[in-house]
Amino acid sequence: MNYNSLIISMVLGIIFFDVLGNDKLEMKCTITEELENNKPAINKNYTEKDIFIFIDRVNLWVSDISYKKWQNQNKESVGKIEKKFEETDKIIFFNFYEFFEDNKEKLESSFKITFEKFGGYLSFIKFYHDHNGKVFFSSEIEGQCFANK
Repeated sequence: MNYNSLIISMVLGIIFFDVLGNDKLEMKCTITEELENNKPAINKNYTEKDIFIFIDRVNLWVSDISYKKWQNQNKESVGKIEKKFEETDKIIFFNFYEFFEDNKEKLESSFKITFEKFGGYLSFIKFYHDHNGKVFFSSEIEGQCFANK
């Protein structure tokens, strides 16, 4: 193994040890791709900028806002959401659904986050739904994430 490979392996090992070993983790992500309705976005709001992704295994949460902050800002929405957190050896999947009402019959918005633990790849897709539940707009960002120290 040459010197460069050794350095890269050490850096990746430190990053992924954090991802694998912490109940709560803040990731700094550099956005490389931005899509709207599955096409390259005309107005790039995030490309070549950093965003933060919060991984909270205790509360089964992944988002660009911490779970505690989301709860404080959305007290009226707590009964109108569903979330699904799934983790494998290699990937974390998170789905979030917000409904128009507490009966959860009509979907207002949703998002899906896929995070690869080994490589740091992030896909974050938001969907906005009409009153019939059909998606009328989607926004997606992709990027590379590293543990924020």
